[in-house]
Amino acid sequence: MTEGMPHTIGRLETSPRLHRLLEILLRSQEPVKVDDMAVVLETSRRTVFRELENAAALLSPFGGAVASVPGKGIVFSGGSDERERVMRALSERRVNPVSRRERLIRLLTELIANTGVVQKLYYYAANLSVSESTISNDLDELEPWLATHGITLIRKSGLGIVCRGSEEALRAALVSRFITDGDSGGRSYSAAFGYPGDRIERGVRTALRAAGERIAWMTAESCAMMTFYLLVMTERFMRGNIVTSKASDAAAPEGFPLSLAAYLLEEIEKQFSLSFPDTERQLLTTWIGACRAKQDSPLMVGSLGEREAAERLVISMIDRFDPPIAAILKTNDELARLLSQHLIPALTRLKEGIELPNPLEEDLVRKYPDVYRKTCRAARVLEEYLGIPVPSSEVSFLEIHFLAALAALGEQSVRRRVLRAGVVCAAGIGMSYMLAYQLRKRFKGELDVDIAGVNDRSSWAEDDFLISTIPIEDTDIPYVRVQTILGEEDFKKIQDVIIAYGFIERASERSVSCPTLEKNLADIDDMIRHILALLRDFSVESIAGDCSFEELAGFAARRFAPENPPAVYRAFMNREALVTQVVHELGIVLLHARTAVKTAPVFAVIVPEGGVFVKEYFKNTTSCMLMLLPEKAQKDLGNIMGGISSAIIDMPFFLEAIKTGNREKIRSALETELSGSLSLYCDEKLKK
Repeated sequence: MTEGMPHTIGRLETSPRLHRLLEILLRSQEPVKVDDMAVVLETSRRTVFRELENAAALLSPFGGAVASVPGKGIVFSGGSDERERVMRALSERRVNPVSRRERLIRLLTELIANTGVVQKLYYYAANLSVSESTISNDLDELEPWLATHGITLIRKSGLGIVCRGSEEALRAALVSRFITDGDSGGRSYSAAFGYPGDRIERGVRTALRAAGERIAWMTAESCAMMTFYLLVMTERFMRGNIVTSKASDAAAPEGFPLSLAAYLLEEIEKQFSLSFPDTERQLLTTWIGACRAKQDSPLMVGSLGEREAAERLVISMIDRFDPPIAAILKTNDELARLLSQHLIPALTRLKEGIELPNPLEEDLVRKYPDVYRKTCRAARVLEEYLGIPVPSSEVSFLEIHFLAALAALGEQSVRRRVLRAGVVCAAGIGMSYMLAYQLRKRFKGELDVDIAGVNDRSSWAEDDFLISTIPIEDTDIPYVRVQTILGEEDFKKIQDVIIAYGFIERASERSVSCPTLEKNLADIDDMIRHILALLRDFSVESIAGDCSFEELAGFAARRFAPENPPAVYRAFMNREALVTQVVHELGIVLLHARTAVKTAPVFAVIVPEGGVFVKEYFKNTTSCMLMLLPEKAQKDLGNIMGGISSAIIDMPFFLEAIKTGNREKIRSALETELSGSLSLYCDEKLKK
């Protein structure tokens, strides 16, 4: 079979790319975003849509289909039986790699799976549907990399290829390659790399979910590393590849790593009716001890002896980093604390040959070469202590701590400035302000948060990066895609951007023109009239509890925009197609739009009869908060309307009143919010 040749499912054909897309959809019970699938396949959104056009004919004989869910993505439409039949049919054929990166990982897994067995070059070429010369070139790249992990690749002309190494080294190599080159966020270990393990993957992820708060201290990259290790460990143990020797000459980390290892193994044993020996628990404990903890984690890592050793190393590293300012850096308690906390798992990784990639490594090396060179000097302390080299990924982790310390010193070339983040929302009055409130609260002193219109790209010009709940295309400005109610993963992604872009020289202050007093008084008068109209027209309406989202949008458009209901209905539905307005975390639906139909802002609440929207799409939400903003309204009016959105998070009694539809309490909270906003607005105007 040649590379790219279609595979059959039943009597139908599918390309490798469509094969992979179907595997992604079948593994997920929830809709999968097209952008996420495009990233996994290293292709464009257009290509994903083009491939999925062929899915209907392919899935029809199995009773399945794919469907588009507005604002959420693509989902497999079919019951568990249909899903199982398609998964079984897909598993009967092994799909070719869709990228060179994936081919290298597949070749690595094949080599390790055949450890100790001599295989001809054509065996691997036929397995991956490429030429022997391609495999030979791939082996040229993998051979020195394997050697650094204590694995020997023996290649003898006319005889074949064989891989040799300890079980610990083989596992470490697999995990390292996966987290360095693989796409751990969106690609299945079992489906993408040919392991017979949908069951294994489900069992491991069930064990991790059961661990819950026990693993909440891990950074995102450490959590990915641990997930892959458990997958590799379980799969190889079930094949009979068992660790029989001690994991390390050094004692395995005690305390929480040991107890967490015991817990995870117990959960996996339940899933697969296995019984792991002590050597497996010891090795897993070592890997947990190699995981980085979040900076704000209260977890105390390492034993007392390890912490004391780390503190001594930190002092030597600071001395080596930059001798002229070492005395001053040593007074920075935060630098000493964070470096010590970082070193304990770092030393475990270095001793055990465990690689943990730093997603910011390239930016840190490129933007701050002088600081990187100094950090390399500091890292030599570790090299002398351990007698082994420190890889660049570990050096760049250390560099982050030194950059923060230099910024605190006021170092001109490494000054952390407050970044400006534009929060993008389709309408710009609802969810964007809810996001902005959460961001200001979490990143106080690190971010200036600005509301950026999705169709007004000129408003992005002064933003360092964008934060959005909707996909953004054709822009050179970095952006972070997040959920409406931010979770820890969202905060982590934003913090990564702050770290990567915060250490730059300050930009010069912009000059601003001062409007006249007459203009400011006119603006105040205009704002008062808008707020009076909003309060005068405020109402609480009811609708049938079994209505659909389309019926809710239609009712709202007719009731609150009788001038042109179809235009406002389309605005609601277009917004829903980008990202759902059902905010189930808060228990409400947030209908909002900018529209040329209205000349004054509108705020209203719609409650379902019976107290809850019963359709599954609404996820048991209990009310709808509606806001309409005139399309050409001044930005300050948008800010005041957006403040209402922020208030439902800031003032719990306001949200509770909206969820229950209590008109008097909603009106009281609304007046409180608007009174405060108007007072601040007037103060700012009259100061100018």
